[in-house]
Amino acid sequence: MIAENIALSDAAKLLNLGPRKMIQALKARKILDRNRLPNWRYTQRGYFRVSTKSFNHPTRGLQHSAKTLVTPAGLEFLRREFAEQIEMEKAS
Repeated sequence: MIAENIALSDAAKLLNLGPRKMIQALKARKILDRNRLPNWRYTQRGYFRVSTKSFNHPTRGLQHSAKTLVTPAGLEFLRREFAEQIEMEKAS
């Protein structure tokens, strides 16, 4: 069990899944949107957290970025969501 929030790619590695395939599957299931941000329902349930940052771009001015982080509860949710794929990975 993790003690803090982790990036989506790190969560995929902990579950022995490919990060690209996991993120594509989460988008297909409407858990993540096209910008890799979680649907508000899953944020409200405590599965994901969004970290936002602002930075000053030399030509575009003030820019904002957001990154989805997986909480410990979210890691368990992903483990249940991808249980079949995880079992197949262990078997091969």
